[in-house]
Amino acid sequence: MLFKIKRNSIMVKMIIMYTIPFILLSLILSWNNHISTQNIQDNFITNMSHAFDQASGEINNRIDMAYDLTEMVSRNNKIIEFINDPYLGDEAEFLSTYLDSVIPIIKYATAFTETDDYAMRIYMVDDHIPESWPYFLRLNNQLSNEKLQAFIAKEDETQMWLTPSDLGLGPSSLNSDRNKYTLLSKLYSPARELLGLVAVMVAEDSLLSTVEDASSSDNTQFLYHDQGITFTTTDIDEKAESEILQHHLVETEPYFIYEQHLYLYKTFDTINQTFVYKVSLEQLNQSIHKSTINQLLLIVFSVLLLIVTCYFMFKMIFLRLNRIVSIMRKVINGSTSMRIIDNKQDELGQLAQDFNGLIEMNNNLIHRVVMKERLRKEAQIKALQYQINPHFIYNTLDIFRMKLIKERMFDTADRIADFGKILRYNLSDNTLHTTLKEEIELIQKYINLQSLSSSKTIQLDIEVTEQLKAYPVIKFLLQPIVENSIKYGKAVPKDSLCIQVHCYVHGQQVWIDIIDDGAGMTSEKMRTLNDQFRAPLNYDEVTTDTPERSIGLYNINSRLRLYYGESYFITIESKDHKYTKVQIKLPYE
Repeated sequence: MLFKIKRNSIMVKMIIMYTIPFILLSLILSWNNHISTQNIQDNFITNMSHAFDQASGEINNRIDMAYDLTEMVSRNNKIIEFINDPYLGDEAEFLSTYLDSVIPIIKYATAFTETDDYAMRIYMVDDHIPESWPYFLRLNNQLSNEKLQAFIAKEDETQMWLTPSDLGLGPSSLNSDRNKYTLLSKLYSPARELLGLVAVMVAEDSLLSTVEDASSSDNTQFLYHDQGITFTTTDIDEKAESEILQHHLVETEPYFIYEQHLYLYKTFDTINQTFVYKVSLEQLNQSIHKSTINQLLLIVFSVLLLIVTCYFMFKMIFLRLNRIVSIMRKVINGSTSMRIIDNKQDELGQLAQDFNGLIEMNNNLIHRVVMKERLRKEAQIKALQYQINPHFIYNTLDIFRMKLIKERMFDTADRIADFGKILRYNLSDNTLHTTLKEEIELIQKYINLQSLSSSKTIQLDIEVTEQLKAYPVIKFLLQPIVENSIKYGKAVPKDSLCIQVHCYVHGQQVWIDIIDDGAGMTSEKMRTLNDQFRAPLNYDEVTTDTPERSIGLYNINSRLRLYYGESYFITIESKDHKYTKVQIKLPYE
């Protein structure tokens, strides 16, 4: 397979998360394509409607032309005067008026159209006026035309259209093979007497002749009337088209779509005909179908391109991520010396750096735990070494103490007893932990011993609550500090040395202040010591067997940070030749 990816991997999920919105977008685009297709179809219909309006406008203009020709004759005073009073008494005058005044008007009217699509005739009521081919005819010769007689009988109607299906007017020699629509207009005298009829005939085929592409197989135009096709520009199945129009012409829209054709229609009430414009949609549908297929292919290609792009993009990311995961697993399995090599300044690079820092922190923690356990075991071993026949030492000290009591040296006997208790405290089974109360008792006994060899009076003031006396602490927490106070206090020319021990709770911590009024120290030395106490703990120095380190402030500071954490260390406040204050902070739970 080209792509080998796990089913439940994050990369698959991310590809899916990126692909689903794109698929939704594709669906929206498809819907938009449908709307666009509909808009294209609507625009096509609109364009065809414009062409249809132009064609129907041409038909309407030709019908209006017939009205104009009728008006030109029926309102001409010379023609009305001639028909009303034809000068029959004077044949020469009649002929002169007819040839010079009447015929030119009719010729001018018909010649105005510049085509032979129009013809004009005048049907006269006066039978005395002789017929003149092809303009003047007698109305009485048309008595067989019932529709014409009915029109004459209706005084309120002045105009009427005759369709090609109606009987032709005039002799057959005047009727050509072209079907005609005839506009009849009554001709009245100034006294409103009927003088005759003006007939303007419009060739049926001329109504559609000016439309472009009239003979095109894609665009067909025809006239429809009374469930039948009366005229068409191309050969069509008239029966089939008539059935289609019977079912759809009742619709309110000016067009309808049937199968692969668009039908636009308009009814001309004057000639009682419906003009139909039939347009093939095959080319439009092919174009829309092709556009839709192309857009769908583009969408599918875009989705596939997105998937492939996401895959390779995510693969570049997950190669680094998998490398990080692999190193993590090796570290978990024990290879704590391994590090992630990724220096890029991005999220994964930051993750690699943070994990390397976590490994360092974990190694330090492990080292700390190991060293703590090592210290504990070494303390136990040393305690076992110190416990070589302790009862012999205790019994020997008791013998000396009893001897001193017999000699009435009671102070020395008490100091021997204190020394025995200190020795027993050091050699007890619990070599690591004690209570604050026992630590305070230890420094009291230690000061009692120191008072034997010192000419100074050593005063010890202790302030501690009963609740804090049971607080657990590590062994030898206070004694080395008190020892330093006595050691450096002896060098001060004073008769007494005062040492204060204050134990109290501050926030979530236990604060222990050991204050002496001894030699003090310079501010420079104080800053140096404080900086050393705050410096990162070197675990190798914790186990150093240097004597001064094992009993001094460094030892206490190291043990504090080892057992309670890096944030717990000794703080010194001092003023030269004035005082020294050593403060210890412990977690209070």
